[in-house]
Amino acid sequence: MKNKSHLLTVLLAVFFLMSFLGCSKKEDESQEGYAVEADSSSQTSTEMAQDQPDNGGNAQIAPKDISPHDVFALWDAGQKDAATAKFLSIDWQDASVLEHIPGLNMSEEDLLPLSEDERNRIVQETLTRLDSLRKLFFHVASDAERLAGSGNTAKAEEYLEAIRRYGDSLSGADHLYIVQRHAKAATAYAEKKLSELY
Repeated sequence: MKNKSHLLTVLLAVFFLMSFLGCSKKEDESQEGYAVEADSSSQTSTEMAQDQPDNGGNAQIAPKDISPHDVFALWDAGQKDAATAKFLSIDWQDASVLEHIPGLNMSEEDLLPLSEDERNRIVQETLTRLDSLRKLFFHVASDAERLAGSGNTAKAEEYLEAIRRYGDSLSGADHLYIVQRHAKAATAYAEKKLSELY
């Protein structure tokens, strides 16, 4: 049973990672192409937000108001700039942030004792969450690129550092293998983009 469960998570991780890398490569080749594919209105909404006062990225949010659930809900509702602001405000290294999110707060050992149906449900929900987060931080990276292009390199660096911290916080052995692979890819992506800033 243990081998079967591990094989399932490994296969799903490989599938997810290939999807991640494919989108990363596509984004590198053509930022415009990615923007059209991800959301044809994304660039317009982001540009409109940039014309407004910057009150999202650095806003201090009370700990009780910070939840990845809000990030998922905002992103899935199409509120990309609000999701970005919330993402930038979360302290991903605070373990309590992930406390009530099965899949992001558990290891392979935590998953194994569960029934096969429960394991499959958690893995599927985790893949869905990671896919939303992957799309979100590509959006954040796109904002960072526009900020850098307009000369605001410090703000662009802040955005990319948020992605890197997110990746670092989820890449340890106390997380599911699929989460670790996703997180390490996020960290590598952020570090690559950070190196291109200077």
